[in-house]
Amino acid sequence: MSLRRLIAIACLGAALLSGCDDKARRADDQVLRIAAGSLPASLGNPFKGNGRPGSLVWLAIYDGLTAINDEGRLGPGLAVEWRALEPNVWRFKLREGVRYSNGRPFDAEAAAEVFAYLATPEGQRTTIGSEARNIAEARPVGPYELELRTKRPDPILPRRLAAVMMIEPRTVTRIGMDAYAQKPVGTGAFVMTGWDQRSRRLTLARNPASWRPSSIDGVVFYELPSATSRTQALLSGDVDFSLVDLEETERLERKRFHVVYTPSMQVKAYSFRNVGGDPASPLKDVRVRQALNYAVDKTAIASLLPKGAKPSGQPAPTGVFGHDPSIPPYPYDPTKARRLLAEAGYPKGFDLTMEVLTDAAPGDDMMSQAVAEYWRAVGVNTRLQVMTMPDFLMKYQTNTWAGEALALSWNSFQYYDVTRAMEDFSCTRPTPFFCDQAITERLKKARVIMDDHEREAAYRDLARLYREAAPSVFLIEHQDVFAYSPRVENVKIRHRVPVYEQMKLR
Repeated sequence: MSLRRLIAIACLGAALLSGCDDKARRADDQVLRIAAGSLPASLGNPFKGNGRPGSLVWLAIYDGLTAINDEGRLGPGLAVEWRALEPNVWRFKLREGVRYSNGRPFDAEAAAEVFAYLATPEGQRTTIGSEARNIAEARPVGPYELELRTKRPDPILPRRLAAVMMIEPRTVTRIGMDAYAQKPVGTGAFVMTGWDQRSRRLTLARNPASWRPSSIDGVVFYELPSATSRTQALLSGDVDFSLVDLEETERLERKRFHVVYTPSMQVKAYSFRNVGGDPASPLKDVRVRQALNYAVDKTAIASLLPKGAKPSGQPAPTGVFGHDPSIPPYPYDPTKARRLLAEAGYPKGFDLTMEVLTDAAPGDDMMSQAVAEYWRAVGVNTRLQVMTMPDFLMKYQTNTWAGEALALSWNSFQYYDVTRAMEDFSCTRPTPFFCDQAITERLKKARVIMDDHEREAAYRDLARLYREAAPSVFLIEHQDVFAYSPRVENVKIRHRVPVYEQMKLR
């Protein structure tokens, strides 16, 4: 190994970009630098969220039993095979020879301990614990065979498990989850080696014992909330890879940076908090919610977004199980919007506060401003209130929104199946923000249908009911936008996250 390579690895393990000569480090540098809009508040605790920003880090450190492959289909992870023995009993055959970064073998006993932790009161309070609450029992039936028993039939259980990261549970038992989050132990391609709270920098080093070895030495994440600052970091060479906003793509392409557009598996939406709640809220009336859908020109907004962004009028985007191509988006009809508002008793409109995120996804700011202007044009005086990603995650979990509307999309990302998105907008949530009992009862029946064709037909019927109930303004099928420097090669985006271990650096 060259002296310069040793220097680069030493810099990574200590404090990368701090105390090392930048030019010497870059001369033979195999460390990938990534600018992120935010870093997970829970650091190495992968159960506090179900998506980005956490997945940007967690999928480098951990593995699930299953995984979404390059084509967006379900594939093997730490489990290589699975089958349903009964509607509520699944058997998983685990990958042999895998070890955690601390040396403990990953086997059926370890996997069962992970699910036992999620069933504890502490585990149940997390996002993943809540979503895994249907798992009644996990038990080893052999060294590398795991059996999961569910409380009710769950035809998409293998898809759900792509989001359940296999932590090293004995370390959690020994030191507690808060300490574990600072020094997580996983089976993934990288190990977390540092967290600099002051500079908001998180470092990972290659895990030499991983079953999916990396071709690079490490990854460093920098928290840069502003899209402009992330672009500047790319242009200056301080980072190699970043999520970017739409306004920056032309400039980056002129400078010979690569820009990649990938589906986010979400229907971008602005959802309504008081549906089924405050009886005095205008949003309790379905005519008001439909009016706010008719008031927005989704085609005009989609035209300002990258290719592939198209208007939507249902919970599932194209490519997600449950999508119905025959369901149209709400057409732009401000006259009908005003008429519906008048029929509901609001001929002069009303005041509305909408909580929004900025720089969390491409086009966020533009879409929020545009939707607010369209609503103001039909008399709904809309005020935007910005929240941070940690605020959003807390409010999502507890349903403590301050505004009547919120930037909450229909997210099928982790499962590539509309079940999770529909469950989010149902009475089945521990803290529901949309609760229509009739729709929920139909969802409960649909989600246990084991035959895929029958279940898909039931979901498409539900999609039409959700469209009519209008718990959200369905806007567009959203996309992610990544940019990276010419020194990065072999780039793949899998499951909305770069496959770091397969990248090569010049």
